Amino acid sequence: MRRSRRIIVAVGLSLILGAQAVFIVMLSTRDGARVKSPDGSIVLDRSFIAAGDAWMREGVARVVVSAVPLDGQEGATVSFEAARDAVRYRGQVQFLLSTWSVRVQLPSDGRWELWAEVEGIRGGTARAGSRVLDIRAGSPVREFRSWTPEHLVPLAVIVAVSIGLALAARRTGSFDRFALVMTLCLWTNEFAYQLYYFLFARGWAAPTALMLQMCGLSILLLPVMLFCEKPGVRQFLFDILYFWGIGGAIQALIAPDIGASGFPTFRYVSFFVSHGLIIACTALMAAAGGVRLTFRSFARALVVTNLLLLPVYGIDQALRLVPPYDPGNYFVLGYPPPTGSVVDVFAEVFGPSPRYVVGLELMGIAVFMLLYLPWPIARRLTAKRAAVRAA
Repeated sequence: MRRSRRIIVAVGLSLILGAQAVFIVMLSTRDGARVKSPDGSIVLDRSFIAAGDAWMREGVARVVVSAVPLDGQEGATVSFEAARDAVRYRGQVQFLLSTWSVRVQLPSDGRWELWAEVEGIRGGTARAGSRVLDIRAGSPVREFRSWTPEHLVPLAVIVAVSIGLALAARRTGSFDRFALVMTLCLWTNEFAYQLYYFLFARGWAAPTALMLQMCGLSILLLPVMLFCEKPGVRQFLFDILYFWGIGGAIQALIAPDIGASGFPTFRYVSFFVSHGLIIACTALMAAAGGVRLTFRSFARALVVTNLLLLPVYGIDQALRLVPPYDPGNYFVLGYPPPTGSVVDVFAEVFGPSPRYVVGLELMGIAVFMLLYLPWPIARRLTAKRAAVRAA
């Protein structure tokens, strides 16, 4: 890498990883509670879902969400007991997570203060910072809904921009310029999101927010690949990041996990920008970066992914020792997502974690193969067209 590029990579990685290290330290309180949503940025109906997390070293007995009217409104405090997310196997609860949710029903319009309090099994308590909410009956629901215009429009933009930038870079020979702009956009968005998620949304937690998912690792490593001047290293990174980035980003974009963060919230915008840039950077590299995808690339991606499974599983389990005392779920090795997914089918067939990894392995091979097949097909079609022209 040139000196300027090395500086960009060093600064970008230091900011993102350094912020995560600081967040882990700041959350290292023995007991704690947070309200993640609603965040108070929009007007809400009297009935809405509140969500957050709560943890106590002694163990959590229950979580209670309370609200009180402000500005001289009449009315007493109302309280609701929240339900914690549970990891189940064949209908039986294996363990409870720190995350919780509850439907709140407020009796009147106006400004309300909402907070959560956690009670420990030995009598300890901890209280979350409050949120001030603006309540108005009949306000529209702002939750994200799949396959509506707010989902389809960004998907179309991502496809058009990715193809357009890749073709423009190939035709103009301006790969380096495009790579620089896209790197700055990718890492600026990620750093801003990390700050937002920790400081404002109050949702950042080590078991879920570290850069250890395939998309997170792609965000960290794509700029390294784009700026690398060693063809062998660049090809190696492309072999891995093509499958991680495209595979992970497509799955995330098809079924966005952004809850109540519909358009035009910051989380909504950041989510589509982040995953869209993963696809755009990979397309740029494929079109103008001097790399090729072969069967060796497919095999290499599978080997590297499998080599990471054991250390990632170890990290997942080690995270039980730090607040909020949940196991991590990176590479979906810790437990099936409580919201439901194909992992539940694998757990039913093969057993709970880590045994359902067999199902993940089979699905991973199938997904990687689907991502690989367009390349040999395209090469074969190109060869046939060349043969026809020569004849």
